[in-house]
Amino acid sequence: MRHLLAILMVFGLFIPVLRGQETTVDSLLKKLSNYTGEYPQEKVYLHLDKPYYTVGDDVWFKGYVTIGAYNNLSGLSKILYVDLIGPEDQVIQSIRLPLIAGVTMGDFQLADSLHEGNYRIRAYTNWMRNFDNDVFFDRVLPIGNARTDSVITHSSFSYENSPMHTVNAEIEFTDLTGGPMAEMDVNYQVTMEGRNIGRGRAKTDEHGRVAFDFVNKQPFNLKTGKIALALLTPEKRAINKTIPLKTTSNTNSIQFFPESGHLVAGMLTKVGFKALAPEGLGVGVKGYVVDNSGTRSADFESVYGGMGHFALIPQAGVTYRARMTYADGSEGEQELPQVQTAGYALAVNNELDKQIFIQASASDDLVNGQEVTVLLQRNGTVFYASKSKLSKKEVVFAVPRERIPAGVVQITLFAADMKPLAERTIFNVNEASMLPIAVSTDKESYGPKQKVSVAVNVGQQTDSSRIAALSAAVIDVAKVPVDSNVREANIYANLLLSSDIKGYIETPEYYFEDSDIAKRRQLDNVMLTQGWSRINWQDLAAGKTPAITYHPEQDLRISGVVIKRDGKTPVPNATVTVLSTNNVSAIIDTITGPDGRFSFDRLLFYDDTKFVVQARDEKGRKNVDIQLDETPRQQVTRNKNTPDATVNVNESISTYLKNTQEQFGEMEKYGLKGKSILLEEVKVTREAENNKVRHSSNLNGAGNADQVITAEDLSMGCATLDMCLQGRLLGVIFRNGIPYSTRSFDQPMQVILDGMYMEADALSMINPFDVETVEVLRGIGNTAIYGSRGGGGVLIITTKRGDSGGYNRDLYTPGIVTHSPQGYYEVREFYAPDYSAPSDSLAGMKDLRTTIHWAPNIVTDVEGKASFDFYTADSPGTYRIVVEGLDVDGRLARAVHYITVKN
Repeated sequence: MRHLLAILMVFGLFIPVLRGQETTVDSLLKKLSNYTGEYPQEKVYLHLDKPYYTVGDDVWFKGYVTIGAYNNLSGLSKILYVDLIGPEDQVIQSIRLPLIAGVTMGDFQLADSLHEGNYRIRAYTNWMRNFDNDVFFDRVLPIGNARTDSVITHSSFSYENSPMHTVNAEIEFTDLTGGPMAEMDVNYQVTMEGRNIGRGRAKTDEHGRVAFDFVNKQPFNLKTGKIALALLTPEKRAINKTIPLKTTSNTNSIQFFPESGHLVAGMLTKVGFKALAPEGLGVGVKGYVVDNSGTRSADFESVYGGMGHFALIPQAGVTYRARMTYADGSEGEQELPQVQTAGYALAVNNELDKQIFIQASASDDLVNGQEVTVLLQRNGTVFYASKSKLSKKEVVFAVPRERIPAGVVQITLFAADMKPLAERTIFNVNEASMLPIAVSTDKESYGPKQKVSVAVNVGQQTDSSRIAALSAAVIDVAKVPVDSNVREANIYANLLLSSDIKGYIETPEYYFEDSDIAKRRQLDNVMLTQGWSRINWQDLAAGKTPAITYHPEQDLRISGVVIKRDGKTPVPNATVTVLSTNNVSAIIDTITGPDGRFSFDRLLFYDDTKFVVQARDEKGRKNVDIQLDETPRQQVTRNKNTPDATVNVNESISTYLKNTQEQFGEMEKYGLKGKSILLEEVKVTREAENNKVRHSSNLNGAGNADQVITAEDLSMGCATLDMCLQGRLLGVIFRNGIPYSTRSFDQPMQVILDGMYMEADALSMINPFDVETVEVLRGIGNTAIYGSRGGGGVLIITTKRGDSGGYNRDLYTPGIVTHSPQGYYEVREFYAPDYSAPSDSLAGMKDLRTTIHWAPNIVTDVEGKASFDFYTADSPGTYRIVVEGLDVDGRLARAVHYITVKN
């Protein structure tokens, strides 16, 4: 109780507490405090080097994970997941990164086998998976392709909406220079919400155009989709493209949002509105409101993003209808929410610098001197609480702004029994939550290949700490144009707005370009039309808490339970051994507890690491099963940012594509870049000639080997597999247990156990009784598929899987399993040329970089200072330097600085 009172007094509020009696308000505050402590909210922001990319590119990013209402760097989770999601809503790449004090860095290589489209980059911690996916970092990432796809699409759609939705699509195909792609075969398939609603085949005319129609028979269920195109160029090149289909409707829409949720008769109410075009983006609108007698009650006009507000005093028994004209000339009508004869309402003045004024109102029949409480909180962290008696129709609360951090804040009006009466979301502007940052360079203009020195200074002299974690990206805007049509992530917009609002927000970064009163009012329109509280007051009062399935990850681990073959009885005191196939000398073991459980914690391994886990009971017998703990991967959820998708990606970033084509060509000329392909899992479908070879991982096909040794051949009582194989393999000799082919005495044979690459001395650790077959590959015809790894020959070992014993044929032999957990991604280093070094063989290569520099690991000193250097490229242009990050107190920073490069 003392702690609670201290909190109340710090925030300038004091609610009387009777001796020996806890008030209802105290009870709610305690529950909120417990909620915040048990379910803290993590957020993620990724600073990317560019707003869009092309195949063959590298995506560089810095990850910031914050926690709580003050955006402090999180120490809760030590692992971050980052996914690259393709246009078909499949995970293309997923990496796992270690978090150190809430920050990390990583990258994606965009393979040449990817095709043009709208991708997504998503980031989250395991803990965040327990809550709404809207809190994930998730943004649309346009990726073009001029490397294997030189076709540009220009798509246009027209719609007929009576009664079903008929879509007339016309697509024009050109090459990178604008020339028409005539006489090209085009196959198309239209899907919406996973359902196929149209398909066909066409050939482009002399202008490179095709036109086709399709019908959406269920427009109320099928909202968005895509058109998959399979092209065959006149040169017989096959190209696949995906065109997003954002809508099949031609009708704009509008919604009205009374300030605190409802219209109450006789109360002056601010009414927010949001007008949307069919594809989900805001559309300009103006109009007026009339009542059921035809009297004009209010006029309105949108300000930005189709949003605005107007004032209305609704009357009991009266209905209201809005009549409006949209920016495209279309007209419409829409009913306003029904007027309530009695109720409560909130009216907020959020435009003053020092205070927030909140007026709580009640209809006349509800005014009886009862107590009401106003509470301001975000995700359970309370910033203000005060109660007053409703002895008249209105009561006003003046809330000091300085102690409330910047961001989304929920205002709730409670009755005496703490039941919510009205709610209102606001955005609090607090400059103290922002970290002052200045970026400067030693000059304003530079020549080609000249050194640029950048100085960064954060904080003020009065700050107790000026240490900040920052990242910097430098791009050439002549090659990577950044204009009003380009969505670019912004640390302010993400951590202060998007991550606390449910659903799609159009251009959230727009509201942080400056902080004048006009932007404040526009941001308040967002709050009126799209507020969201994560606190369910009914559940909180009833003691219901979120179900926790995913726990904060502190390290990489391998854990599980050893059970008997009956599938349920735990085996205590069993010995469990883990062997890494990348390092057979790294063997660790442990003993299971009374419940049969085991855990290997604080492991460090990377993505390509595979493990063999072996268990033996207390008497050394292997007749046990191992069940490993495996957390399912995060599924791909619906894209809330669908309106951000670019219909024709190659067309929208054509300037960038042309520059990267030239850059890649120059790099290939000097051997610095090759084609990269995203490999899929190799699936062997050829039937084995030798029926005794089953489940083999042999890439040539099971049984296709120079020699095959079966389990029957190994039944000779050998202690280890290397002892059993000595003298039995043709053209293979053993040196200290390591096999060598007589064709290559200087390179050991590659050992592959159930598809896992292992060190050559691993044979001494394999029990021969667990082995089903050994395939020997020595000839070039069998080893070629393994590349350099097969240069010394290959031994492919396949373990028994219980086929003859009646067990599931997919299970490994008792007491041993192979495990391929997702390890850490090994982050690459950004290449930054150093032109102060002596010239070498690359001196003649043109420097055509688009990302001029990427510095993800900037940390300021105690005086708030940091610096970094880079060299300009060959081409003249304007460089844009963006620095983002936050300090140890959770204050966010972002600065943009420009320099000029001249010939």
